[in-house]
Amino acid sequence: MRENCLARRSSRTKGRLAPELLLLSVAYGFGLAAGHFIGLAAGADAEIRTYLAAYAQALESGSTVTAASLLGVAMAYYRMPCAVFFCSFLRNANYFFCGIFLLEGFLLSYAVACFSGALGQQGVLISLCTLGIRAMFVLPVSLFLALHRRWSAPGIAGRRATKQLSLQPGRVGRFLFLIPALLALGGLCELTFVPKLTALALKFIV
Repeated sequence: MRENCLARRSSRTKGRLAPELLLLSVAYGFGLAAGHFIGLAAGADAEIRTYLAAYAQALESGSTVTAASLLGVAMAYYRMPCAVFFCSFLRNANYFFCGIFLLEGFLLSYAVACFSGALGQQGVLISLCTLGIRAMFVLPVSLFLALHRRWSAPGIAGRRATKQLSLQPGRVGRFLFLIPALLALGGLCELTFVPKLTALALKFIV
């Protein structure tokens, strides 16, 4: 009887959404909303068009990848995961996690809003081409790092969760070891496919 009750409770807890994940999602959503409205109010139409014109010329000239572009992509991919990783050692890490996700959501939505405000639907297409691949890699990795710190913290996850984590220490450790390689793969995909996707999207504007 007692085993049945424990099994029911464990099944209920497994089906529930982690409160940490909900909190980080809300913070990211607030950042998206703030970036959208501020980006529309900023009105950076001339700057966006100048940037796109320079980028189109670089694509037509067939310029190769430079050290500056490699450094920029590396900063874009490793910035948020590194910030989450180092903030995980702080005492009140959850507050810093919310701030990081709020800021990243704001920057993403601000960029999309500026592109859409300057170019309309074509601007949304270009922003998806330039920022979509990056978000697909950076956001899940950052969420995993934040939740892993929360689950592995002593006295927070409880005895049952701690016991489950202790049964599978190698899997989580191997995935943490693969995170830099996964981010590097995302950066390589961006350097390979984003110029082609952007060039294809620019054809719909001109």
